[in-house]
Amino acid sequence: MNWLKNNLDRVLYILTLFLFAFIPLYPKFPLLNISGTYVAVRLEDLLIGLTLALWIWYLIINKNFSFFTKDNIGRSFILFFAIGCLSLFSGIFLTHSVVPHLGLLHLFRRIEFMLLLPVIATVFTTRKRFMTALMVLVMTLAAVNIFALGQKYLDWPVISTTNSEFAKGLPLKLTPGARVNSTFAGHYDLAVFLDMALILLTTLIFAFRKLIKPMFLILGVVSTLVLVMTAARVSFIAAFVGLIAALILSKKKKYLLLLVIIAMAIAVYPSQLRDRFISTVTINLLDLGQRYEGRNLNQQLENKLNIPTLYYRISSRSATGASFASPTAGIPIDIAPGEPINVTDLGVYRSFEIRLNIEWPRAVNAFLKNPFLGTGYASLGIATDNDFLRSLGEVGILGTTAFILVLLSIWKTIYKGIKSDEKIIRFFSAGSLSIIIVFLINSVFIDVFEASKVAALLWMILGLNIGLIRNK
Repeated sequence: MNWLKNNLDRVLYILTLFLFAFIPLYPKFPLLNISGTYVAVRLEDLLIGLTLALWIWYLIINKNFSFFTKDNIGRSFILFFAIGCLSLFSGIFLTHSVVPHLGLLHLFRRIEFMLLLPVIATVFTTRKRFMTALMVLVMTLAAVNIFALGQKYLDWPVISTTNSEFAKGLPLKLTPGARVNSTFAGHYDLAVFLDMALILLTTLIFAFRKLIKPMFLILGVVSTLVLVMTAARVSFIAAFVGLIAALILSKKKKYLLLLVIIAMAIAVYPSQLRDRFISTVTINLLDLGQRYEGRNLNQQLENKLNIPTLYYRISSRSATGASFASPTAGIPIDIAPGEPINVTDLGVYRSFEIRLNIEWPRAVNAFLKNPFLGTGYASLGIATDNDFLRSLGEVGILGTTAFILVLLSIWKTIYKGIKSDEKIIRFFSAGSLSIIIVFLINSVFIDVFEASKVAALLWMILGLNIGLIRNK
């Protein structure tokens, strides 16, 4: 214990450096199952909990609580957590909309991820440590891309959490046409991670010497290829907007035209991403496309009572090679009258319909039930697929405003780095601010601030930036 007390700073440094690689690379194997949900406690939760416990001990030993008493970011954190607790109390005892243990776990999960920011800012106080963290992140990105390509072309295993059966940690393999997810258990999470990576690679390529630029360029090309394989439309748009912001903040506007040309070339090149963009316009916006009518009157009447599920072909199959289900005569076996017959169109149609008709109205109703505090964490289930509506539904106007204050206080601090004389601080700050923009765009269709792997990495990267600025 004495040794640990004297070497606590170094122990925290090694632990957090390990987390930079472990969180994105370790698949979502369940460690401890929770009743009432198939979201499990995982090994990374225990490691983050250990890190936070040691960090609190570090603060006590050094009698330094200025982050929570004098720093605007820390104060906004406390305000957000306090309103979250009040909202949870309201949901449990007043609106009776929350299962207590699930609500507490949702609250602790947010605290767990967000507190990684001050931990990283406390520990990474030297240029050497910062550069080591960057090196780990670059190697981690390379490993994530390699594993994604292995899933696509070499039949490497997939660990997914897209439904309760997959979330048991079963090793799966992609079916033809399925989208890669690498080590992220979902293609949307992988796409957001690649968005973050492309932003940082783009900004940092201007900060380093010529020897490192080719490596960053190759890694960026491979990351873009894997991003296209995810076929995540909103993440592709977010990456494009984020890169524009990164170039503007980095004062590299002369590359904007090149970026537009590359984005247009990717968008028109034959791929599942392009097909899903086309389906978005033709099916969701213009209501075109051939629709299923049922094979007979009896079936048409019966199918109107069905609750469709996602088309089986876009999920996964077991590692032994047996598919979970297959279409009959080229038509999905669970299709309902009025739905598109084309496979891609059907996936796009259902993806939007479940948001528009189920998840988003549920969040709006929760907000209307208690506009100031919402109905509490976990009251909306696992997903809302819109983080703005989810926040309003769960913690109301007060909680959402507090979270906006958190982001604004972080933005204000990091924006100071844009004006720094040091290139590494200037360009990394431009990348961090652009990543916040990327997350906000993804939040329109994804609960990205609750997506464990990418959410944790977001707060860690922001903490890395703040630590760099304050200890330059």
